[in-house]
Amino acid sequence: MKNHISFITDRKNEIEALRQQEYANAKGFVVDLETLKWKSSDDESFVMAAESKGQLVSTMRGEVINELAVLEKKLECPWNFPMELGMPVLLLSRAATLSSYRNVGLNLVLRYWFIRLAMAHNIHFMIGTFMSGSPRENTLQEMGYQFFENKLGWQESTYRSLGPVTVAVLNLQTDGEKALQYCLRRVPEGIKEYQFNQEFPAIRYVRNL
Repeated sequence: MKNHISFITDRKNEIEALRQQEYANAKGFVVDLETLKWKSSDDESFVMAAESKGQLVSTMRGEVINELAVLEKKLECPWNFPMELGMPVLLLSRAATLSSYRNVGLNLVLRYWFIRLAMAHNIHFMIGTFMSGSPRENTLQEMGYQFFENKLGWQESTYRSLGPVTVAVLNLQTDGEKALQYCLRRVPEGIKEYQFNQEFPAIRYVRNL
């Protein structure tokens, strides 16, 4: 079986196990691993995964959100940042890759396809969060993301941050093509090796936390 990328609607136990294995060793925040189990918000989301030799080796979740109140609950902070969002937005989360596959750059490969999904559906903003100082910070900056500080951190949910949290926003209208080209330069072999052959599904909105 060839390596490939697809949207996952079943194999939920494998997604849960991959998430829990990765987040058990997370640095900078504490998380209740039970919260990484598949739930109703996953059913509403687009969960993408890379498969190698029949095994799911990397995953990322994309939530299309069209209500600011829902986004603020997900981010655990009010949107008081100097950027006006146009709804809907695509929020990426729950990224996890097996340690033995991290040199492939699958996180960036999955991000590439989520950018393509967002642009295909005319979604203008892609959002993510990370612990400030994370290794991905330079990558996202070079892609064109803008950074804002969540001074409240993650305290309300089953995640608890131990330091500053950054909210990263990519304006796909102005920087989407730049971000795609960055991915193609950085992980050309990963994009070539892990083919994505599905059609993009119709948009659905996330209502649940």
